[in-house]
Amino acid sequence: MSSTRSLSHPPQHYYKLNTKQQRNWRKHTRKIEKNEALKLKYPSFQPSSDINIIHIHYKSNLDTLNELIEKAQQTKRYTLDTEGAKNKKHEKDALIQIQFIHSINYSTIILIETNYLPDRHTILYEKIKELWSTIFGNYNEIITWGPIEDEFKEFLHLEFNHIGKNIEDTNLQSSFRSWYFEQQKTHPEMEKRDVDDTDDDEEMDGSDEELDSTTYDDATVWSLQKAIEVTFKKFLDKSLTVNWWQCGLDLKLNTWKKQLFSRHNYDEQKEKQERFKMVQYATNDCTSVAELYFHMYPGKSNDQQTPQTPPATTQTITLPAPTITSTNITKNFLYELSDIMEDELITSLKPRFNKNEYAPRQSNYSQDELIITTTAQELDELNSNEQQQQQQSTTTQTTTTTLSKSERQRQKNMKLKWKQRNRPDFQHKIKRPIYHKYDYQKIRAQLVEDQIYTSHQLTINRKKGEVLIGLKSALKEEEAKKKNENQLLLERTVRKTMGGGGTESNNLAIRGIRKSNLNKLQHIITSQIEHTFVMNALSYSYDRNIS
Repeated sequence: MSSTRSLSHPPQHYYKLNTKQQRNWRKHTRKIEKNEALKLKYPSFQPSSDINIIHIHYKSNLDTLNELIEKAQQTKRYTLDTEGAKNKKHEKDALIQIQFIHSINYSTIILIETNYLPDRHTILYEKIKELWSTIFGNYNEIITWGPIEDEFKEFLHLEFNHIGKNIEDTNLQSSFRSWYFEQQKTHPEMEKRDVDDTDDDEEMDGSDEELDSTTYDDATVWSLQKAIEVTFKKFLDKSLTVNWWQCGLDLKLNTWKKQLFSRHNYDEQKEKQERFKMVQYATNDCTSVAELYFHMYPGKSNDQQTPQTPPATTQTITLPAPTITSTNITKNFLYELSDIMEDELITSLKPRFNKNEYAPRQSNYSQDELIITTTAQELDELNSNEQQQQQQSTTTQTTTTTLSKSERQRQKNMKLKWKQRNRPDFQHKIKRPIYHKYDYQKIRAQLVEDQIYTSHQLTINRKKGEVLIGLKSALKEEEAKKKNENQLLLERTVRKTMGGGGTESNNLAIRGIRKSNLNKLQHIITSQIEHTFVMNALSYSYDRNIS
């Protein structure tokens, strides 16, 4: 969102809008001005704990999902948030953020990119469903800012999106209202809320986060930004609430290679930076709720101390804590992104870990020597157990190797399907009739001879006697269509010249159009005309002799 918009100086196109559009523009501008004012007034919110960020999509591997399932089995408290797509005419859902609160000092945040999920019939998808059921079960506590049903109203089509009754749903937005009443015996003045209708042509924000109120009463709807402001005196940025959340945030998806955030020409650094800011924004939406929760209920900060080690395949972002120690590695990504060079940006995306080397403790006490004797029967049983374990280990290793091969093939298939849906060089196709004896090799040879350059995507339909040809661009598609029209015109010309019959010579000539270039075609037509002339001459001579 730009900070140059002003209610006092609207642009020229503002006066060309209708009444509802103007009202929506004013509402949007008020949000921008409010966000910028808070940005200048308070320091930016930064999580005070170490955060491990993991993206979930079709390129995730099974080891990462298995490690997350193990973590979920040991975690009892989560925060949840979602983000919707900017272009709501198509897909409304985009991102689900879930924070695993292992302790007050360490958390794991998964970002489920719902537009890039694997195929439903894959092992990876089943693992995502298992992870989901583990989180939203076992009577875990799910903390949200607002009703949990509102978070998932745009995600109901997801097969695994099932929230049972075996959870403890904590609406911190509702709890904060009564908690603040007890903390504040007098009501401080608050900036007046701008009354505006919500029936706008363009919905800028479907959540209640942007609402304010003139007084703190039972009807007050607190925004998360306002709660962070009055509690911590910090600025929680809300400028990216409406954004291209469906763009593919993880750099492994390679969506940054397409121009989306660059204004005029493609800028790789800009594309990566915007995605990195959006990841930081989505992370802060979860961690701010968690820190507010522990501030309201300090007694719960020590009831869940589960030490965790981040997996080697994930991205770790360590954020600054209020008290910096020698073990904390700090990195501020939020407002220094414009100063990051390309090499620094790539370096910052590499995984970093806070592993402490395990040092065995040495005892100061000597131990008495213990001598154990075994019988021959016990030794035989021990050897038998070892052999069984080795056989089981070999079987498990073979199964793992087989799964890894199938997983690689599945990823290749998913990559091809994604290309067919999204890449422009897979969208341009034409149909051509073919000779029934043609195979892929002959079709490719004919296309090369006709100088038709394809994207190597051919689909033969034997029943209809045609082939579907994929082309690299719209220009190549137009060129191929023109060449196809010219060949059809030549076929009709040959049929007309030869009397339109279905003789073998006619069929041979038509087949020659599809198999040969124009020089060969001219030879076929010339030979056929000469043959017709000789036959007519012989017939004329025979008739004269009889008469």
